[in-house]
Amino acid sequence: MQATQHLEKWIKAGYFWKDINAVDYATMMSRFIKGEGLFSFNGDWESGNLDKQMAGNVGFFLMPPVQQGGKQAAMSAPLTYGISSRAKNADCAAFFLNWVATDPKAREIGVKIGGSHPMGPADAPMPEVAEGTVTASTLDAGAKIAQDNGSMDFIANATGAIYAKSWTPQLQKLVAGQQTPEELLKSVQSDYTSQVGGAEHR
Repeated sequence: MQATQHLEKWIKAGYFWKDINAVDYATMMSRFIKGEGLFSFNGDWESGNLDKQMAGNVGFFLMPPVQQGGKQAAMSAPLTYGISSRAKNADCAAFFLNWVATDPKAREIGVKIGGSHPMGPADAPMPEVAEGTVTASTLDAGAKIAQDNGSMDFIANATGAIYAKSWTPQLQKLVAGQQTPEELLKSVQSDYTSQVGGAEHR
């Protein structure tokens, strides 16, 4: 509730573009890269892109905790791959996944393009990352989240439809002044309960 109420304050203060409800992700990124936005709420998947497009002109930081000095948290979901028992080329797929996780060049590509810590064994080689880059900042942030045990799944993954059919339209209504924080959360909770098919827990 506190977060939603705070977001409403930002909306009313004019911190967001007036046409925000009509702005898609690609447009948001394009505007940010052009310098038309001070902040972008985003993830490490843009680190490599920002290091290339805005080298030396952009940084990354974790959302501050509610209380100064408190532990930090972030939505995060690891890439998870599986090989079907019916796959015709299961050995080939396994070879590829092993290569991605252990080969030094593959791990380097993963860091430079993905911007996050490469998967694989803990003792696998870690590519060098230049200090002062967005990628370096996101890797440091990941370590901080791990230290604080603050990693949680994306709220968009709570159900198959909660993001597209609940969070997005309800937040758009908040932006348009057609929804209060209280009504927004009540609607999302109701949608969640309906989508998981169970009774609401209190």
